[in-house]
Amino acid sequence: MTLLSVVTNVANEAGYTVESNITASVETTTKQLLAITQRINQEMATAYPWRKLFASGSITLVGGQATYALPAAFSSYHYETFWNSSTRWRLLGPMTEQAYAEVRGFGLNPTILQRFQLRGVSNSELLISPTPGASGDIIIFEYIADRAVRPRTWVTATSFLALSYCSYNGNYYQTTLGGTTGATPPTHTSGTVTDGTVLWTFYSGAYSTFLADTDVSLFNEQTLELGVMEKFGEIHGLDTIKPRYQLQLNEDFSKDNPGKYIYAGGQVSNNIFAYNGIVSFGNG
Repeated sequence: MTLLSVVTNVANEAGYTVESNITASVETTTKQLLAITQRINQEMATAYPWRKLFASGSITLVGGQATYALPAAFSSYHYETFWNSSTRWRLLGPMTEQAYAEVRGFGLNPTILQRFQLRGVSNSELLISPTPGASGDIIIFEYIADRAVRPRTWVTATSFLALSYCSYNGNYYQTTLGGTTGATPPTHTSGTVTDGTVLWTFYSGAYSTFLADTDVSLFNEQTLELGVMEKFGEIHGLDTIKPRYQLQLNEDFSKDNPGKYIYAGGQVSNNIFAYNGIVSFGNG
């Protein structure tokens, strides 16, 4: 379900009218529903470690270089997944600022176990300690990608504007030049490829907000609509809306992780109920 569908469905259910061009609209209700949808979708992305956002990364060490750029779509890391695949030793960390200061202060220089720290603006760098003395070792790790939204899927004979996006086979692409797509989908994982009259560049960065009406949330659209409706109803005093979004979100995650229990709910009381892998304490 596209951004346009989500916003339109919520507006229709609430008894409001929105414009058909959501991302470019200047109409108040349409802009408000877009802002709420962006916020709720981001809240859904950060509420749990969703497996659909899991990704693998790697860096190749260079002699004398201590810091390395993290993947462009990096959001957060998975604990204890940093390994030197060349030496087959796990990297210790992430170091706290106190631990790193201790390493510097004492001049520690371990020869086997390396340490790491995430640092820089928006956690954009990986600091390796001690500074590698030789090049070629490969550090691998697992992380959560900052991709809560997916652009529309590539199809043939479709018009794309310049600097717009598409997705295909799990990869994201951006147009350098707009035009009409040909018969061969983009499958490259680096550089630029011509497709009909479109020039597609492989895109490895974050995609966390809706940039086009045709963009799609990576999460359950019904849950997204519930969250948007509840927030919109709260702002406009629609008292007939029953809160269900949080329970639905918990259930979505429990379905994504069979065998795990998600504890949710409000104030602890004698009322306890469970369903679909969810245990809820509170008054429901």
